[in-house]
Amino acid sequence: MKKKLAALDIRIQFGAIAFLLLLFAYGAHTLVIAPQGAKAAKLQQQADAVQLQIYKRRAELKKGLRPPTIETADLFRLARAMPDRTDMPGIILTLSDLARSSGIKFDLIEPVNGGATQSGSYETDRIHLLFNGDFYGLSDFLYRLRSLVTVHDGKLEASGRLFNVDTVTFNVLTDSFPKISAELFVNAYVYGAVAPPPPAAPTTTDGTTTSPTTTTPAASTDTTPPAGATAAGATP
Repeated sequence: MKKKLAALDIRIQFGAIAFLLLLFAYGAHTLVIAPQGAKAAKLQQQADAVQLQIYKRRAELKKGLRPPTIETADLFRLARAMPDRTDMPGIILTLSDLARSSGIKFDLIEPVNGGATQSGSYETDRIHLLFNGDFYGLSDFLYRLRSLVTVHDGKLEASGRLFNVDTVTFNVLTDSFPKISAELFVNAYVYGAVAPPPPAAPTTTDGTTTSPTTTTPAASTDTTPPAGATAAGATP
């Protein structure tokens, strides 16, 4: 066998040796190096995932240490839409300005006596309005009144106070449209509670009202002056 190999050309011998070396290297890479490389890549992926979790956790901790952001703009809009006091002159002025912007004028704007109604943490104040004029102008007024407070994409937008049109009654004379007369009741919202009413006077069984009784000390009827005292105008 050795003689046969020795008889071969020297180039063929070097080629065979190179082929055997390449075959050995390929086998070593396939059986030893490749599995270790795949394992190393998997470990690197796990390490990267752990490092990413660490970065996220640090970011969350830093975010938690910051003071909470106060949306002051939302508070201002809410206070504008629902203030904590009635301010009836301001309500009447707002309604008058809206009417002027709509090209109309109300014959009467007045608060309703006893029209404050409590509902949870807010109250509504009732306003009475009388109108004689153009129907389309009144429609524009109602649209402007409703548009003072709106919500867009979950965000509150308030350019004025929150109103709610409770009742609208129209009266149209024959062949006079769009000229109409109308009566409206509008509610203005106030944040807070209504003042409690005064206590009612007690009533008797016959339905008559009795006023609370008060007790006053009786005046002394003893006119005898104390010893050593002299009555004014008395003769000795």
